[in-house]
Amino acid sequence: MDLLVYDTNRQLIGVVEEYEYLRWTRRYHKSGGYELRAMATPNTLNLLKIGHFIGKSDDEEIGLIEFAEITMDEREVIEISGKFATGFLARRIVLETEVLNGDLGAALGQLLGNNILGTAPIAARRISYLSYQTAVLGVNVDNQVSYRNLLSVVEGLCEAADVGIRTIFNNGSFVITPYIGIDVTGVFSREFENIINQTFTFSIRDFATFALVGGEGEGAARTFVQVGGGWNEWRFEVFVDARDLQSENFPTGYEDALRYRGMARLAELALVEAFDATINQFGNLQYKIDYDIGSRVRVVAKDWGMEITARITELEENYDRDGMSIRATFGKPLLTIYDKINDLGGA
Repeated sequence: MDLLVYDTNRQLIGVVEEYEYLRWTRRYHKSGGYELRAMATPNTLNLLKIGHFIGKSDDEEIGLIEFAEITMDEREVIEISGKFATGFLARRIVLETEVLNGDLGAALGQLLGNNILGTAPIAARRISYLSYQTAVLGVNVDNQVSYRNLLSVVEGLCEAADVGIRTIFNNGSFVITPYIGIDVTGVFSREFENIINQTFTFSIRDFATFALVGGEGEGAARTFVQVGGGWNEWRFEVFVDARDLQSENFPTGYEDALRYRGMARLAELALVEAFDATINQFGNLQYKIDYDIGSRVRVVAKDWGMEITARITELEENYDRDGMSIRATFGKPLLTIYDKINDLGGA
């Protein structure tokens, strides 16, 4: 595996030959990211500049160099990090009110086309070398968004629909591509010697089963719908403020739009049932052949009497002097502080 660096024109300018570690994190519903620590030689300092791109020769995605820090202790080192190219979307907001109705694939195309692609109405907002690969995903959207960060909106829609998003780099251009991971027949288990260590996480800390969604209007004239349910102590309620949804934009299905907003919120606050494990690369399942990011697999911990079927939502590749290791997250991970703060911005 070679670590390749591209300049601001997306042209290959060199290779990082020596580094202390690389953490390359691929995510299914969200933009991936990376961290790299290398010796601060004249060559690496010339290559690893803000605005350049870094990629692996065995991966379709590449990273944006968004942060760089040079330090000197016993020796001079440089640390860089950033999102994968899907992170370009974080540089835009949804500038106008977008009414999304229909297949998710078309809705994503509408958002991107109006806010960042070459078809964006405002020329200064266009990234000419960024395009979108249209896909029919078979998931209907009935929503409205305004003024929120574009990446957060796209990631939220994908997570609610259990759809993946990635940006493929090819000959100097980037193609944003939604996709649905495949089901895998293989089983991950210590009994099969394809995982080395394991952690199961179950949580109802950020859990909801019922949503009261408030739409337009004031007081008794305000429109409300209810979504979900639950019973007794297993009924967890949440209020969803959807005042931004206006009936004039949904003349034949305003309450359906409110229900969609509520269901999307409940999907975000679903029961956490996740499994983290370091994968044995020499086991019976081969990375990127038998399984990959987005694959739905069975995970069994026989001694604990536990079994789940879940997507691989995150794959973290770690490279250091000891070689490569892979850590995987199966299922819905715990909400991060960033996720919780971002939720305050509305849906």
